Amino acid sequence: MDTQSELRPVQEPLRFGTSFRNVGLLFAGLGVAAIAAPAVATLIVEQLVAWLLVFWGLAGIAFALSFRAYSEWRIVAVVFASVLIAGLIFVVFPGRGAALLTGLMVVVFLIEGVLSILLGLRLSGQIPRWRWVIASGACAFLLGVSILVQWPTTSTWVLGFLAGLNFLSTGLAMFMLSRTALGHPQ
Repeated sequence: MDTQSELRPVQEPLRFGTSFRNVGLLFAGLGVAAIAAPAVATLIVEQLVAWLLVFWGLAGIAFALSFRAYSEWRIVAVVFASVLIAGLIFVVFPGRGAALLTGLMVVVFLIEGVLSILLGLRLSGQIPRWRWVIASGACAFLLGVSILVQWPTTSTWVLGFLAGLNFLSTGLAMFMLSRTALGHPQ
């Protein structure tokens, strides 16, 4: 792929802008709804993940069965059966999946926070504005700690709230991008 085609402006800015505006407004609306009803949004996120696990497990088992000529197929089948069972448990017992997903998210925030702080310290004196990396790590770490302190109570709402924030910010970004494409001033 040549760099000229990558840098070429969008040929149809009106259609591009209209699509981005509509999708952006939809995303922003979903974000506001999720923030307004985070417990409902958390349940929806959990069930989406649960059904993805179910389908992933079924597909993996079918995959494992397709190469029964190899001795390792049983190991692969057991792993994917475990994924299927986890998904079914989350489907049958809503809320347990949210607690587990929230716990995993806390672990990720804590690890990301520590690693970002260490990276920021390593970058000190090597690049300008290295303190922003440390600030980002501190925010991730503090967010992880604040969710952990009240876990599992936070698991009833935090996934939906964070998904809502993500949808809202994505929707606003798409909407603002559409305004540029439609010729509105910045």
